[in-house]
Amino acid sequence: MAGVTGTVTFAGKPIAGATVTMQTDGVKSQASLGFTDASGKFKMTTGGRPGVPVGNAKVGITKAADSTGGKATTDMKPEDMMKMQMAAGGTTTKTEPPKSEVPAKYADPTKSGLTAAVDANESKNVFEFNLVE
Repeated sequence: MAGVTGTVTFAGKPIAGATVTMQTDGVKSQASLGFTDASGKFKMTTGGRPGVPVGNAKVGITKAADSTGGKATTDMKPEDMMKMQMAAGGTTTKTEPPKSEVPAKYADPTKSGLTAAVDANESKNVFEFNLVE
């Protein structure tokens, strides 16, 4: 395991709230995850521990569109949740997933074309993912 950090941008702008997934080649365990902050920066963890297994990793990046109008659902009043539910067609279950704020081609690590060569020397593990349409 080695520490991994980086930045995600789309169309030249940082993406806040994106999920970064890394799957290291030959490692059958769970994927490594990271979440971007307001400046698009992320730190990866695997199984709750900092870092990513050393080796070549395939990378996926997703960011669901904000359907709460910028409010965290835990901060919403029941009437706000009802309004949001009615705006979604009055149902509590959606038949289609939320629209992604980044192109869908980046979602699947095995198909995104994004990779990261994770080195035992953590100073080499700073990755920039500049997403385009």
